[in-house]
Amino acid sequence: MGRPPSIVYGGKEHRLSLPPVREEDLQKVLQKATGASLYSASQAIKQGYFCHGALRIGVCGQAVSDGKGTGFTHYSSLCVRMARECRDICPEITEKLKAQPFSNTLILSPPGGGKTTALRDIVRILSNSGRRIGIIDERGELSGHIYDLGECSDVISGIDKLKGALLLLRSMTPQIIAADEITAPGDVLAVEEIFGCGTGVLATAHAADPDDLRKRDSYRRLLDKGVFQKAVLIRMRDGKRSYELRDLSC
Repeated sequence: MGRPPSIVYGGKEHRLSLPPVREEDLQKVLQKATGASLYSASQAIKQGYFCHGALRIGVCGQAVSDGKGTGFTHYSSLCVRMARECRDICPEITEKLKAQPFSNTLILSPPGGGKTTALRDIVRILSNSGRRIGIIDERGELSGHIYDLGECSDVISGIDKLKGALLLLRSMTPQIIAADEITAPGDVLAVEEIFGCGTGVLATAHAADPDDLRKRDSYRRLLDKGVFQKAVLIRMRDGKRSYELRDLSC
């Protein structure tokens, strides 16, 4: 609010030659994205963002806490992330991940680095190779209800990762469970639950590299337990992404 809008692509921010954004402009975007019912999206917005189809909309403003989460009385900025499907972006890495048995794998990059896009593509290829994959799509961002996630994938959405993991394990006999953004303590518990059931884990996390992960207690615990054996590192250079498969067992 009070600044011209900008677009981020190729790793750089480009300020547009448009009038400054007003709060009523932000309200119009939110009204459109929530089907004219901000109240219906209030629980999701308490997490700081919500999803509209394949769009992820981050929210900032005057926050208030009611003990159950954080709501907003005024909005000052929005971050609209426009997802798109990219196929076969790291074929050599995906080919290695097809090996039997599957190595539990984390996809790492800083925020906005392309983790969800890579996860979606790897899931699709593994699923089409015959692996049964259960996908916990907590807020519908991974599937977007439009993306091809493979012939052997089952998607559960609108539920937290721990509950989703337990439901998939009980009912869908997955060989691999995939989830986006393992961050909260409950997410870590979900990963530990999957690990103890003999099912593979494929997930994403905010980090530049494994050293970054070890700075956080929850991830250090997972790594020390040997939950993950591989990491896919995504790096941005000169506006292009590169992908590296790193062994975490060393």
